[in-house]
Amino acid sequence: MNLKIFTCPSCHEKMVIGELKCPKCDLRVKKDFSPCEFCQLPEDDYEFLKIFLRTQGRITEIEKILGVSYPTIKQKIERLLTQLDLSPVEEKDPLNALEKGEISVDEAVAILKQRRKK
Repeated sequence: MNLKIFTCPSCHEKMVIGELKCPKCDLRVKKDFSPCEFCQLPEDDYEFLKIFLRTQGRITEIEKILGVSYPTIKQKIERLLTQLDLSPVEEKDPLNALEKGEISVDEAVAILKQRRKK
């Protein structure tokens, strides 16, 4: 059963999970746990994410399954990125990243070789 209650029906404060239980041996762990970020997605966004993963992100297949246009799918992806506080991966300048110590020389060389292949 997927029960999604995020805010208290009485005071509207954010809800937390208070107990985890093993159904076999009845071991219980009591503590306040925050629900995972994917569990907090609205149902329609969660279902879209499952379709996106099943189709391995192939937008033409998603269009057929959902019967929606390319711009609608891009809009749904943007909404998911926003809700999950993610941003598209930016291509780093390997030389700047190397200079700042963010990557090793080997990583910089690998990035440059990969770009040459494109």
